[in-house]
Amino acid sequence: MSSKKTLKEFISEIRIPLESGDYDSALKILLDAIKVYPDESSLVINIGNIYRHKGKLRTAENYYKKSLEIKESKEAHNNLSVLYLDDNVPELSITHSVKAKEIDADYVDARYNAALALERIGKYEDAIIHLNFILKVNKNNEKALVILFRIYQNICDWEGMLSIENKLDDMAGNGEEHPFMNISRSDDAAANFKIAVSYAEKNYTKFEQKTKLNVLGGGISKNSDSEKEKIKIGYICGEFRNHPTYHLIKNLFKSHNSQKFNIFLFSFRHDENIKKELKEDVYKFFDITNISDVGAAKIIEDCKLDVLIDLTVIISRNRINILRARPAKKIISYLGFPGTSGHTFYDYILTDEIITPKKYQSFYAEKFLYLPNCYQINDGQLKFSKIKTTRSEHHLPENAFVLSCFNQSFKLDKSSFDCWIEILKELPDSVLWLLFDNDLAQKNLSKYVKKNNIDEKRLIFAERLSREKHLERLMLADVALDTRIYNGHTTTTDALQAGVPVVTKIGNHFASRVSTSLLLSLGLDELCCKNLRSYKEKVIEICTSKEVKSKILDKLVVKNNFEKIHDNKLFAKNLEKTLKGIL
Repeated sequence: MSSKKTLKEFISEIRIPLESGDYDSALKILLDAIKVYPDESSLVINIGNIYRHKGKLRTAENYYKKSLEIKESKEAHNNLSVLYLDDNVPELSITHSVKAKEIDADYVDARYNAALALERIGKYEDAIIHLNFILKVNKNNEKALVILFRIYQNICDWEGMLSIENKLDDMAGNGEEHPFMNISRSDDAAANFKIAVSYAEKNYTKFEQKTKLNVLGGGISKNSDSEKEKIKIGYICGEFRNHPTYHLIKNLFKSHNSQKFNIFLFSFRHDENIKKELKEDVYKFFDITNISDVGAAKIIEDCKLDVLIDLTVIISRNRINILRARPAKKIISYLGFPGTSGHTFYDYILTDEIITPKKYQSFYAEKFLYLPNCYQINDGQLKFSKIKTTRSEHHLPENAFVLSCFNQSFKLDKSSFDCWIEILKELPDSVLWLLFDNDLAQKNLSKYVKKNNIDEKRLIFAERLSREKHLERLMLADVALDTRIYNGHTTTTDALQAGVPVVTKIGNHFASRVSTSLLLSLGLDELCCKNLRSYKEKVIEICTSKEVKSKILDKLVVKNNFEKIHDNKLFAKNLEKTLKGIL
């Protein structure tokens, strides 16, 4: 009769499959071990860890809570904090990170998770306290440096950014910095590529889980005899809600030629009313919100798509593992992320020759798939109309030159802002109209203009409004100032559709060339500047010369130019032709 295994023997046995990535075998050993040692909380925690890794968050949550019933531990509370971050419940994440910290005030992991959760809900000052504690323990803690830089971007603390940017550059290639942050701080395409590839290699794993399917038939009629001959195009997206991607692409699906193409939508984290609208525009709509990555990939594979276009790519809470499974003949990145994903399973990225000239191809994991005009779709609506609001309603001086920038605060860089300050000095009757993002950003920007001898009253912050009211107020601006490293994308389109000239500086990577592509499509070459000096001169010229501004506004409404970027039927036709070329 064999004696029972010791706890040490079980732990030693578990280590082998864990090191090889065989989580199913490790889980089986753990479940056997817990039968013998039911009160060993470390075993229960590790079972929860494997279920979290497999994407079964509720099961993992139950095991972590079970371990706390056995014994209060900082590890269990910290793991619950991580789980609730994954589940996008930052308040609960904070609760458990605080409990972990109460057990061990020096527990770095708990402080890091607290900082992440606090940043997510905009409590930047509290997040910085935790990050500074971590960096006091280890001044080169890479994870803390990344999140601290991101917070500094959001609050426009340019001195803080400068103090740690060299450290970020030194650790390039270790997989810690997210590609999104990198493209927002640097327009060096080679550096962007290095960051994207290293992040992709380090941070993505497969999940295994099967759940029930939720399928909705679409609004396009289905004639069985002709369906087999049609090309099948699928779109996968997690932003069909009040999000820039949705506002840009919402009218594309119904613009496709339904006689030749069947359009499939695979959607998650959407607004239910938007789901009802979109399902009427397509052949089939699949709600994959509660479907596992493996299950969703199988659903897509069963649709036998010719092309699957990913509209989310690597932005937050993506479903990248579905794409990793290559569930369609061709996989394409589009719109969600303005740069290379770093992943080799994307065959192409939809772009144009202005945004990504051929010389940039070596800095992309994906092949360039060029559209004939500007790559960026929009809702196809020109919003020129009689202004329905007044400057006084938005705290704007009636007779001032209103220079607007409605980009998010993380896009505002010091070089651009210094240029704007020079413009304010040369145009004493001008004001700078910015989107309010957060209290700290407003405080830091106000302090910065005052330091540069500009009356802070000339800095006017616009509150967030409904999209309809926001588009109305845009027409009150004289000029829209584009941001240098990460252009306005939807923001630039909004301004142009409202009849407001946008001045941009031509950059060196995807995110810094989108406005240039939009403006060139409208024949507005003169608004695309090679440097900040010519950028400043152009803004001043538009404000001081009615003739110059009038010529620009005339170009905005030229029919041929307008159709290049506003005709959704034409865009769909060009897209269909482009896709057929790779099949």
